Amino acid sequence: MNEEIKNYIDQKIREHFHNGLDSHILTSESILGSIKNKKIVKRATPITQSATPIINTDITDVAHITGLAQAITSMTTNLTGAPEEGDTLRIDLTDNGTARAITWGASFEASTVALPTTTVISARLDVEFVWNTVTSKWRCIRSV
Repeated sequence: MNEEIKNYIDQKIREHFHNGLDSHILTSESILGSIKNKKIVKRATPITQSATPIINTDITDVAHITGLAQAITSMTTNLTGAPEEGDTLRIDLTDNGTARAITWGASFEASTVALPTTTVISARLDVEFVWNTVTSKWRCIRSV
C-alpha cells in the first residue's frame, strides 16, 4: 500500500476514534486486510421506464429499465452524477414486446462498439460504458 495513503487512513482513524476507543486496534492494515480478495458488489438500481430515464451515476452502477413502453428520446436529459476515471455504467433495457428507439444524447459516445439505436423485441439489451475523462462522456464498450 502507498505509504501516503496508509498515513492518511491512520490519521483519519485517530481523528474519528479519539473518544475513548483504542485507535491502535483499528489500523489501515486491519481495514484493508479485511477487504482484500473480496467481491465488489455493483449498485444495481431499477429505473422507472420513461422517455427520459432518471439515472444518477453516483448511486448506480447497473441501471435496469424494464417494460419500456415508449421510445427513449434522451438518455442524457436526466443523467446526473460526477463520474471519475475508471467508473463504469451498465444499462440493461427490456421493452414491453415492441421494439423501442433509443436516443443516447450528448453524454454518450460510441467507440469501436456502436451505440444501439433500438431495443430487441422481448429480449434484454445490455449496454456497458466506461467514463472517458478526455471527452467527458460515457464511452460504449459493449452491447449485447
